[in-house]
Amino acid sequence: MTAPSDRRFEGRLAAAVDGLDGRRVVRRDANRILVSKFEDGFAAALHASLARVPELFELRSVEAAYGAVATAQTTLRRVEAWHLALAQLLAELGEARGLTREQQAQVLAGIDSVAALLDSILWSEPGVGDDYAPHSGEEDAYREAVARMDATPGIFTRFYGIFAGARVENHCPGAPFARLLLAQAWTACTGWPPPA
Repeated sequence: MTAPSDRRFEGRLAAAVDGLDGRRVVRRDANRILVSKFEDGFAAALHASLARVPELFELRSVEAAYGAVATAQTTLRRVEAWHLALAQLLAELGEARGLTREQQAQVLAGIDSVAALLDSILWSEPGVGDDYAPHSGEEDAYREAVARMDATPGIFTRFYGIFAGARVENHCPGAPFARLLLAQAWTACTGWPPPA
């Protein structure tokens, strides 16, 4: 049977997120209530899938995949080329390493998110054939995005409010990998190391 405080919490959460939509409490302490819309074990399974495709996190592999797409499709914007390159690399590696379509889709969702973030950072929309160096405003935007990733709560954390003195939050289980993907995407797309 659900305790009255649990029912109250579920009612507040439902109001905050327009219905519980399958979210459940993952962890609770005096300061924080962590909720998730994913089933138990999802984060561990996602991390296991990512471990099977380490090339997605190796700059040399990322730059080679980006270079191949940029050479073949010279009309793309640099962020589009990176996004397509990572999606292709994931498909090739995922199939060879036995990742299901669902597992690949879960990884691709993170790549999509990083591409959207990078697209907002590289606002000058450089093309793959353009003579380009990052603008100072783009460097500032990158630093701001990284600071938001490192903040508590971070860019990949959704805050629903306070319940019984505890923060109610939902974290993206792939957030630890997003920062690395963003740094590599910046380098591949700009040809420069990420701004410090």
